Amino acid sequence: MIVKMKKYNFLIYHRDYQNFLLKLRELGIVHVVQKQLGGVAEEGKLLELMRLEKRYQDIIKTLNRINQEQKVKELKSIDKNVSCEMMLENAETLLAEKDTLNLDKQGIQKEIARISPLGDFEPKNISRLAAKGWHTHFHVVSKSKFDDKWIEEYNAIVLTQSGSQLYFATFTQNQNLPPIETEHIRFSEKSISNWNNDLKKIENRNQEIDNELYKIAKDEVETLRYYEKVVNDKLNFEKIELSADIAAGEKLMILEGYVPEEDEPKTTEILKNEAIYFSVSTPVPHDNPPIKLKNNRFAKAFEMIGDLYDRPNYHTFDLTPFFAPFFAIFFGLCLGDCGYGLILIVASLFLRRAKDGFLRTAGQLVTYLGIGAVIFGFASGTFLGIPFLDEENMVKWSWLQPMKGVIMSKDQLFVFALAIGGVQIVYALFIKAITRWMRFGFFYSLDTFGWIVSILGTASVVLMVNNGILNPVYQSTAIKVVIAAGVFMMLFFNTPEKGVRGIPGSIASGLFGIYSKVTGVLGDVLSYIRLFALGISGAVLGLVFNQLAISLTPDIIIVREFVMILILLIGHTINILINSLGAFIHPIRLTFVEFYNNVGFVGEGKAYSPFKKQAE
Repeated sequence: MIVKMKKYNFLIYHRDYQNFLLKLRELGIVHVVQKQLGGVAEEGKLLELMRLEKRYQDIIKTLNRINQEQKVKELKSIDKNVSCEMMLENAETLLAEKDTLNLDKQGIQKEIARISPLGDFEPKNISRLAAKGWHTHFHVVSKSKFDDKWIEEYNAIVLTQSGSQLYFATFTQNQNLPPIETEHIRFSEKSISNWNNDLKKIENRNQEIDNELYKIAKDEVETLRYYEKVVNDKLNFEKIELSADIAAGEKLMILEGYVPEEDEPKTTEILKNEAIYFSVSTPVPHDNPPIKLKNNRFAKAFEMIGDLYDRPNYHTFDLTPFFAPFFAIFFGLCLGDCGYGLILIVASLFLRRAKDGFLRTAGQLVTYLGIGAVIFGFASGTFLGIPFLDEENMVKWSWLQPMKGVIMSKDQLFVFALAIGGVQIVYALFIKAITRWMRFGFFYSLDTFGWIVSILGTASVVLMVNNGILNPVYQSTAIKVVIAAGVFMMLFFNTPEKGVRGIPGSIASGLFGIYSKVTGVLGDVLSYIRLFALGISGAVLGLVFNQLAISLTPDIIIVREFVMILILLIGHTINILINSLGAFIHPIRLTFVEFYNNVGFVGEGKAYSPFKKQAE
């Protein structure tokens, strides 16, 4: 659910503005509405702080990677008495030097590769020959084009051959290049031995830098992270300071903020002691308060999925509790294997023990998805690729026999996938109708209620006839009556906020809406076939790996068991990774496209982010 907010408007004398912001930050409850700063963000102190924050973030990211590579478990605690700027500059200097050394290393390696066919010549010896009047030139030419006359005319000496290429040197008393058709090779300023010595120096210095960076990553990353928060606090303060409107000749500052309704008495009591004027009100429809979600443990785990799309508008519903059960069901149907679900539950236990809050929440989500996979994987009739109902491959476990009544056949799975899709779409229409009723009034919800009456009314008539409650003679008439009632609501009570006026215009708009909805809903329902298809494909692939493990194993004791286990481990690991990805992505697609579309989701909500100090 979306937590109710109270809107605060502050009027502050300009001399008291900074002190008021400091106290507001200390309070740590008020979400201050920030302006779009535009060009202001590109100059002055704000830009300087943004650049400094980016420097901290880049260094921390690099040091975190080093700690992960070195598998560092214990980090030195925060030291608030050190020079943060010096610490940051030292780390940046080392990284910049390492980048320079790596560039030099690449250049030297290219130079060695270029001159290696010539051999390890000393440039001093070449200079000595030149002083005696003999000039050395190096060439490369195709072996077929090498002319033996060059040996007599230019004292050519073959140095090496690489493939079809021939490398050779010429020694002449003429300083100019010999007039032969070859590619001239410029000799290097250093010998290969000297270049290799330079490489060793670079590698030694790189190792020293790595050791220093490792020590910094272990001892200083927590301190750097703390000072990054300090910079972020200053940056937020500057942004909030620039967010006020100015009135009365720049003497008064006007600021807008929001507080959760439950914190309003505490906030008001504290603000009464400040030399400011403020008013408290309930947000009106044109306001856009921040969104703070408050859900039970189950729905809270699915909030991260909703955030992948957008936060809801404050004046609508939080859809997380409504799509969460369906998402778990869809995941279970797509994964289609109760054994894989058990593996996910076990894996989630490790995630839930992580220190990072995001990973813990992800672990809770995986737990619920794993439970869904166990339940609906069992209903699909598969355990680690072993089918429960297939006559050829089915297992004969005695404890399974009484429960085979809940296992669905492929035809039943297909019907169930469509049925659960239809249920979610009707559910979405019901939420949409209630939302419009609450936002705009009952009159604005009748169009959507018309669809609900038509769909549920028709389904109810069919069920009553099938169960002997209604005489089949009246089935056709009853269906026509409920559909007519629904169509009437759709034609004469459709979306009045669009500006349609008069009966002809309302009917025309209603007919177009009916056509669009009929084709849209039909396509939406058919989209849920993917739940059946993905589950079946995963089960079949698991069965294939099982059969491969049996058929490809050699008839040698111990080796047979080892090969079988190896094939099963590799095969089912691949299958669970691929199917888990598909089982996660496709329910997201059904949620954001089919469900959100039919519920009339309105987003653009901003997360509740109270103005408070992060560095403690």
